[in-house]
Amino acid sequence: MLEDKKDILAYAIENFTKFGSKRFSMDELAQNLGISKKTLYRYFGSKEELVSESLCFLLNQLRAKVDDYMVQNPNENEPLTTIIFIYKQGLMTLQEINPSFLYGLSKYYPDAYKRYSEFKKDIIWDLVCPLLKKAQNLGQVRKEVKVELVCMLILGRMEEMVYSTPTLFEEYSIQELLEHIIINNLRGILTLEYLSTSPLEK
Repeated sequence: MLEDKKDILAYAIENFTKFGSKRFSMDELAQNLGISKKTLYRYFGSKEELVSESLCFLLNQLRAKVDDYMVQNPNENEPLTTIIFIYKQGLMTLQEINPSFLYGLSKYYPDAYKRYSEFKKDIIWDLVCPLLKKAQNLGQVRKEVKVELVCMLILGRMEEMVYSTPTLFEEYSIQELLEHIIINNLRGILTLEYLSTSPLEK
């Protein structure tokens, strides 16, 4: 029996991302956890609140991994390495999420979807974009490259790309997807000098 709120959130998001937020009910969650619906509603006023909080639980875990990595690996002279790490974590997370979960958020749980959208924006514009600009200032990214446009057209569309083919994660490894979606695109904006000495680590 799980009655700790964090345990409930962890179990809820595992099932929401697997089966879809609409399909997996509060009744099923309570039954699977071995608790009463009354206990669930003691913590969460509605299913939307549970979906939203459990999603935040997942996103906070992902952000903590990125933040810990950046503290332990400042990569002052190699900001692109940090960008690659961020997107690898993103791919690993998307691999575990059924696309119907995100579709369900946008259709049925607007508050949760808003939090998801804000998280993506924060990652792209508060982390990735400054790192890319830093790489440009270091002479690693060509001066004429419009960094914001790269973030908008390429780095901001990973989710759309991986979910466009239902079997993508079955056919290709995370490393292969990382190479073709992120690393190859980054190589295309690098200076020849940097590319010849540091061809980006996978």
